[in-house]
Amino acid sequence: MPFRNIGRNFLALLIGVFISFVLLEGLLRLFEPIEYRVKGNKIELPKDKERQIINDKTDKLDRVISSRANHLGFRGEPPPKNFADCLTIIAIGGSTTECTLNSDGRTWCDIVARKLKERFGPVWLNNGGLNGHSSFGHLTLMEDIIVKIKPKVALFLVGANDIGLEAPWAHDQNYLKKNPVRGMLAFLWAGLIDHSLVLSYAVNFHRYYKAKAMGLTFPIFNFAELEQLDISPETAQALLQKHQEKYLKGYAARLTKLIDISRANAIEPVLITQPMVFGDLIDPLTGVNLAKATCWFADGKTMWKLLELYNGVMRETARQHHVLVIDLAREMPKSTEYYYDTYHFTNAGCQQVAAIIDKQLEPFLAERYPQYLVSNHSNHH
Repeated sequence: MPFRNIGRNFLALLIGVFISFVLLEGLLRLFEPIEYRVKGNKIELPKDKERQIINDKTDKLDRVISSRANHLGFRGEPPPKNFADCLTIIAIGGSTTECTLNSDGRTWCDIVARKLKERFGPVWLNNGGLNGHSSFGHLTLMEDIIVKIKPKVALFLVGANDIGLEAPWAHDQNYLKKNPVRGMLAFLWAGLIDHSLVLSYAVNFHRYYKAKAMGLTFPIFNFAELEQLDISPETAQALLQKHQEKYLKGYAARLTKLIDISRANAIEPVLITQPMVFGDLIDPLTGVNLAKATCWFADGKTMWKLLELYNGVMRETARQHHVLVIDLAREMPKSTEYYYDTYHFTNAGCQQVAAIIDKQLEPFLAERYPQYLVSNHSNHH
């Protein structure tokens, strides 16, 4: 009898859960309270959406941060009707490309676009950065969306979200095809997520909290109040060695795949190394020792060395495949004037980033696409 009661209670529980699931699914379809860019295995970008964020924490950013997504779901001008006749560029990356807390007109993409228009024409540059995306997400974006748009150039500012990333996020499981059983389970799970808003919300909440745990949800630092940490040389070396052995090979393979997808679709890739404010120095603005400031799970000096391992992979991959690499990581000044946290740029930081990128991008474009130089257009007229 006790076993029969347990069975009945368990069945009643399952029925209750099922009914609740169906009701919640129906409510979410009637009223979708939160808009996500990733649903299951597919990237769905909010299109023609405006966003305002009130900033009351720092004067390094606008008081009211305003941005708008065009009908492609990217930041920037809508695509022109004569798209094929323009010098078309899309920037791809995570939050340091998207620049969530920089208003339209102030992102490094916007500034680079203005600079390019002084020398080239017609130019169209869009910001396809997606907060939290790693190179796994960039691969999905390339195959789902970018190859259909067919820009002439793709700028990849990547690396920050690939630190310690051995396997893809849940929405990139379709790239795991080596294990047929795992692949089939991932395929079935992805199908469920694709058709269920409840599961999609659950997965995205999990991604959010995972990102938050890694410090990817835009905390605005008071650098003067950061705790100081002094880890031993042995601990630092063990951390660096672990990443060298476990993560860098996969990162190199994903960068190579981004290059291959680009070139297979007549898109010229340009790689940009990822900078950070921390390193072996005293901050010129605040006097804070950034080498010993706590940064995630280590000190600033060690985290900079760790990031440079990934940047080194990018430099070597670019060399092997004859791709332009803009070494923003080495050229970007380390000062809290230009960052509001570990990676993300202030308005002044975006200006610095744009100047560095433009300096190397302009001659590259002039050599590769001379027909778009303004002087050439003038000569034709």
